[in-house]
Amino acid sequence: MMWNDDHYYFGWPGMLLMMAVVWSLAGAGVYLGARWLGRARTTADPLAILDERLARGEIDVEEYTRLWQAITDRRPAVRSR
Repeated sequence: MMWNDDHYYFGWPGMLLMMAVVWSLAGAGVYLGARWLGRARTTADPLAILDERLARGEIDVEEYTRLWQAITDRRPAVRSR
C-alpha cells in the first residue's frame, strides 16, 4: 500500500494544492472562453466602420463626407446612398 512504502508524497497538503491548481485552470478556462465568445465582431468594410464612427460621434458630418468620398473614389463599385 501507499501508506507503508514511504511513498506518501505530499499527503493532504499535496491534494489540496492539486485541487487548487485544477480549479484555477478550470476558472481560467471559463474566463477566457467567456471573453473570447463575448468579444465584439468587427467588420472589414471601411464604409461600415465610417458609419459606426459617425454614429458614435467620433467624427462630424463634414469629416464623414470627406472620408466617404475618399473611400468611394478608390472603389470600383460605389455603394448607393
